[in-house]
Amino acid sequence: MSNRLVNQYDGLWEYSYYKAGKWELSLGRWFWLYLDRLRFNISVDPINSMFTLFCYCLGIVLIIDLFLLGKKKLGYIAGFIFLSNAVVSITLSYRFMSPTFGISVLFNVIGAWIVIKHEDKPFISIPLCGLFLSLGMGAYQSNIGCACLIFVAYVMYLLTRTEHTPAQILKLMAKMAAGLVLGALLYIVLLKLHLAVLDTVMSGYNGGNSYSILNSIKKLPHSLSTAFFMFGFYYKNLAFKTTLLPGPVVYGIIYGFIGLCIIVQSIRLFSKNKVRAILFLLCLPAIPVASGATLFIATDAPTSLQMTAPWAMTIPVLLILISTFAENSEKLMEKCLIACTSAMALVVLYGCFYQIQVDQESMLEGQTATVEIAEEVLSSLANEDLLSPDLRYCFLGLPAANPNFATTDIYQMANGYAQFGAWWSDPYCSLNSYQGVFRFLCGSDIHVCTAGEFNELTSLEEVQDMPAFPSGGSIKVVNDIVVVRISE
Repeated sequence: MSNRLVNQYDGLWEYSYYKAGKWELSLGRWFWLYLDRLRFNISVDPINSMFTLFCYCLGIVLIIDLFLLGKKKLGYIAGFIFLSNAVVSITLSYRFMSPTFGISVLFNVIGAWIVIKHEDKPFISIPLCGLFLSLGMGAYQSNIGCACLIFVAYVMYLLTRTEHTPAQILKLMAKMAAGLVLGALLYIVLLKLHLAVLDTVMSGYNGGNSYSILNSIKKLPHSLSTAFFMFGFYYKNLAFKTTLLPGPVVYGIIYGFIGLCIIVQSIRLFSKNKVRAILFLLCLPAIPVASGATLFIATDAPTSLQMTAPWAMTIPVLLILISTFAENSEKLMEKCLIACTSAMALVVLYGCFYQIQVDQESMLEGQTATVEIAEEVLSSLANEDLLSPDLRYCFLGLPAANPNFATTDIYQMANGYAQFGAWWSDPYCSLNSYQGVFRFLCGSDIHVCTAGEFNELTSLEEVQDMPAFPSGGSIKVVNDIVVVRISE
């Protein structure tokens, strides 16, 4: 917030003022249109990011309220794990839409909280649950997994307690399912209504135009295998760097501890009630399925870091869950379990916290180095009398590949979104990123060429032979377009 950092993609392209429209609607995010207008399309820090963090914090408080009631200290540690996850950092870096991410998570949590907390009032709680889930999906579909995860974890929680009979638990599960179905149907109805009124069709981006109940059923086996695969892949800490500690080792220990606690609890349950124990164990494979719920909707969509909030929430929720196993145990056993769970939570928090420190520093280093090169380019253009709002520009290569681009080792340790200056090299992305750098970070009225012109220019031999800036000949006028070779 203090450095006004954004990522080098949409975060930089749109920056502080953006009005959602048909493109967002074509992605199925119809509620985003209203959220932007409610804040007058303005996204300026610190208010913007603080509001997003408030949404995340309130969601965490509601989860703690469901499970821990009077014992909230461990819940807050688990909540900090979620807040320190890279998914929160990346959503904040999309400053123009970070409140949309935050509200999506919060509304999915509220939907789950309502139907659980007010299970005795199904004619009110189920419609409200459906409403909040539909709004949450209308903001960002991927976070529906947060509600599904809470449902599964809460069923496991109830199975360890005697207040609810198996029949009562099944009734609550039916209410949860009813809320999910109603939310999905309401989301679809409102989406189709908005598409019709605004004369828009679903985009093919990430397979958005293939969304349908029939498609989800047809691809169910594939989606199931993908959900289990992605659950494991997420914790390998490769494409998604969520901890600075050795990911497979740390997460392996954490899940080993969680698994051991669940096995011990299932044995205790089995000695008292075999039905409860069996249902409890059957919930285990439902956890990866619940957290990957969006994979059953967007069956052809690749998974990106900003879509991983349900997975980021899994360990905090499970740690909160197993801490409740200590209830009705001997005092010494209760203290040992709480102490071990707290220790595990602190280890995860430690690694996550330092990973986002790395990401933030990488963004700052990359942005500083990129702006320095951009300002040198502006100075050279001015010296050659080529700096004018009437001219169009084509920038080739990436700032991170320029010999004058200086960063520390931290830059290589960061997630891709945080490696500012090393954006995708395709024409659309590269041109928009350069446009953002010059316009928003340098305050210069630079106008880039089109993607078609970019492709034409890069096919010319005289352009291919240009050296990297600041060498002589790195700036040329070709076909009335000022070409600047930033890197080879």
